[in-house]
Amino acid sequence: MDLDYLMFLQGLRTDWGGEGFFTLVSSLPKSALTAMIPAVLFWCINKYAGIFILFNAECGRVINELLKGTFCVYRPWIKDAALIPSADAMNQASSFSFPSGHAQFATAVYGGFAFFYRKVLPLLIIPCAAIVLMVAFSRNFLGVHTPQDVLVSIIYSIGLFFAAEKIFKWMGKDEERKLIFLIGGLVICAVVFLWLYFKPYPEDILNGKLIVDPLAARADAFDALGFGLAFFLGWFLEQKFINFKTNVSPKDRLWRIIIGFAILGVIAVIFYPLMKILLSVEAYKFFKAFLPFFSILFLIPLIFTKVEQRFKR
Repeated sequence: MDLDYLMFLQGLRTDWGGEGFFTLVSSLPKSALTAMIPAVLFWCINKYAGIFILFNAECGRVINELLKGTFCVYRPWIKDAALIPSADAMNQASSFSFPSGHAQFATAVYGGFAFFYRKVLPLLIIPCAAIVLMVAFSRNFLGVHTPQDVLVSIIYSIGLFFAAEKIFKWMGKDEERKLIFLIGGLVICAVVFLWLYFKPYPEDILNGKLIVDPLAARADAFDALGFGLAFFLGWFLEQKFINFKTNVSPKDRLWRIIIGFAILGVIAVIFYPLMKILLSVEAYKFFKAFLPFFSILFLIPLIFTKVEQRFKR
């Protein structure tokens, strides 16, 4: 039934168009707008809201990679040769299909934003839910994910909201509990990495080629490790050595945003291409996941607090 549904959408895409629009929708989770929400919240408005969303985004990604590498579900066009996905979406699709990383990240950021402010801004749920559903549908419309791929991502991401709320409430202001949270997070990241790196992967052949190269699948372990370490180390180091406040002047908030996105822009425009040339595939995957989020959580706050202190002196 899921493949019949994708064939129906393929017919709509072929006969009526819409591929360009849904390609744009599908790119939203990786856009600057999506990165801006937790970053601006964390730096300038509500640190706890930013941390909440970043935890769900990054740890949700670790779960996503764990499920992908464990179940090793092939993409829809492998299951049925009649399915012809969007070329752009197909080229950007990672090794395995289940569950959807785009749907997970959209749910973590936009859904997490609505969940955090659900009591004070209940109407925020409507546009945020619409964005999540549109991103999920776009992955089906473009033919790169089945309905269950996106549905499972949404479900476990929402479940993670409730778990995160309880975890952060449990930590409170108890420094010992924060240390337990850090150690537990690092241990989980290490276990997930070791499992994904050393487990066996299928080596099925199609048209004389491996459907998914086990080496490429194994490299995704570094992606999961990068996201996990970025959150736990960045969060802990900021708490321990910076602990900046968000109740600052509008001018300071503006400077924080300018400094923050200038640094993220340098990472994306300069460091990413250099790393792709100089590093191995595994190292590139790790730093591409680790560097931007570690910068949001620790490096950028370190820089703008130093700048603010200098100007105040």
